[in-house]
Amino acid sequence: MRVWPNDIDINMHMNNARYLSMMDYGRTHMLARTRLLDHILRARWTPMVGAVWMTYRRSLPLFSAFWLASRLVCWDERWFYLEQTFTGKEGLVAVGWVKGILRGPQGILDPQPILEAIASGVVSPPMPETIAAWNELTREKLQGGSV
Repeated sequence: MRVWPNDIDINMHMNNARYLSMMDYGRTHMLARTRLLDHILRARWTPMVGAVWMTYRRSLPLFSAFWLASRLVCWDERWFYLEQTFTGKEGLVAVGWVKGILRGPQGILDPQPILEAIASGVVSPPMPETIAAWNELTREKLQGGSV
């Protein structure tokens, strides 16, 4: 991918909001490559993001090339947890964590049967402690708690 003039902010580097847009494209690409997108479209499920956490390490200046890697880290009975990493020619640019759901006509879908349909016998890797802590923080914030 490349940083274009419509991606930049006043500092002449990629705008923080554009990272989130690029991550949407990355997740869609990942769904297509895993054949899950076909199931989603056929069943008329809606992929939805519940939370995003971003950390930025360095800038992506105008016209610079970069790569976006997306990977499913783990899942539970409700959420898919993904990590998306931006890398430029100088190394790591930014890392984002995303927790998302698939919603069907009857509500939120359990990820396990969905993943079983494309990879029989698959089980979630253990949830990393850092993602578990982030997940708990998002729950607290939604319940009106403070840090």
